[in-house]
Amino acid sequence: MPLSILQKWLAVASSRPHADTHPYLARAVGHTLANGLTGAIALRREGLPGRHQTSVSSRRAAFEMRHLNLVEATSRAAFGLTADNARSTLEGRLNTAVRYISPTLSAVLVAFSGGSVWTLAARLLRLRKTAGAIRAGNLTPPAPLKLQIETTDVCNLQCVHCRREKLEDMNTTTLGLSVFERIISDIEPLYVNLAGFGEPLIDREIVQKLIFLRNKGIRSSVPTNGTYIRNDKRDELAAELPDILQLSIDGATKESFEAIRKRGNFDAIVENYRKICAMRASGQTRPNTTIRVACALQRRNLFDYRAMYALVRSLDGVDSFGLVPVSHGAAQAAEIPDKHEVLALHRELGEAITVAESDDEKSFYKLWRSVSGEWLTDKIRACSDASIDQARCSIPWFSSYIDAKRRVYPCCYLTRTEHVMGTLRTDGSGFAEIWAGPRYRAFRSNHLSARSKLSGCRKCPRNDVSMLSTLAKLHWFLPRAKPSG
Repeated sequence: MPLSILQKWLAVASSRPHADTHPYLARAVGHTLANGLTGAIALRREGLPGRHQTSVSSRRAAFEMRHLNLVEATSRAAFGLTADNARSTLEGRLNTAVRYISPTLSAVLVAFSGGSVWTLAARLLRLRKTAGAIRAGNLTPPAPLKLQIETTDVCNLQCVHCRREKLEDMNTTTLGLSVFERIISDIEPLYVNLAGFGEPLIDREIVQKLIFLRNKGIRSSVPTNGTYIRNDKRDELAAELPDILQLSIDGATKESFEAIRKRGNFDAIVENYRKICAMRASGQTRPNTTIRVACALQRRNLFDYRAMYALVRSLDGVDSFGLVPVSHGAAQAAEIPDKHEVLALHRELGEAITVAESDDEKSFYKLWRSVSGEWLTDKIRACSDASIDQARCSIPWFSSYIDAKRRVYPCCYLTRTEHVMGTLRTDGSGFAEIWAGPRYRAFRSNHLSARSKLSGCRKCPRNDVSMLSTLAKLHWFLPRAKPSG
């Protein structure tokens, strides 16, 4: 937001009569917060061409420490607090002021940091450091901002496009609650996706894990095949709905759905989806959440576009629809349609778009055409060694995947490969050593210089060159980091 608006809001906060806000604290914190949140930008501008650039890093660190100390000292002076509870009391006053002044700003704070102004400031600084590490290719970046955790490797279905069907030692392990809590507490990620090669709702402690994440102000997402959104489980899930609940529907008819999701009951699962969506639409679920439908596009559901549109639009409370073409790994090769099938689909879609009754329906069919069209381009095909070496992937710098057996991988696509970075201790500790350890550093180094030599990564189409280009334009804002970091 513009700095002048932020300063204006904080000035108003210091002048409004709040029964629970000390006027001296409000005025002091208003000044401190306005300068503290913008201090990094102001200092970084000193490093622009033509300006004095000496000891910018040391001055920035001193600036940040000075304002953090001032915040705590002001709070203690105003309320006679000890150092231990000064910060929590200050947060409460700031959060009250922000909610009173701007509901929109309050919603942003809730989304990014659980409603804490203090945590928001800390996370923005952390985000800045991670972006700098990505741009510089630092081999030891800050702790990951995102985690994907497989809470269980047990699944009740056998989906034809899922790689788990090619893996051994599945259906054996669920990550315990205490281990999960230790992992989260050690890493303090901003976002956690509770997904892997199992069905998350089979985990009997999944709700407790969602509560733990919410209490720490960490955003969460959970995909589900829908089988277990029923009876008491549905009510528990509704009360503690993740920030993003993803409903998997890989076929819009009973025939296509059950051909893809073997052992699945199309009618029962769709009914489960209808009930949880209706509960959210009527305000019976945790507020400020998102429900989206996801479909893995493949040969067996290629022509389901009309039925899928009708099904998705019939679910009250659904916010969005996502379509992803199967493409990665040998397990999916037989499910990828050939060129002639895709071209035949596009002829049908052209006619459907012409006669669509609404712009919404047209947009849905255009999405279907666009995503299926990726099979006609090089976008989801394996790249040549020369081109893949130029395609940078940033995932090893900001994210990590932990499976139900506590093994750490750079991402879920590399599960059960030689790219295991290490295994957490039985209590869930030890991630920091793995993240900064020799295996992870070597993996990041190979990504920078010889990605084509990394099995799994060599065939992956991910390319973050455009993101790196954007970060390059923000070089004046990012911290300076050595590539060898």
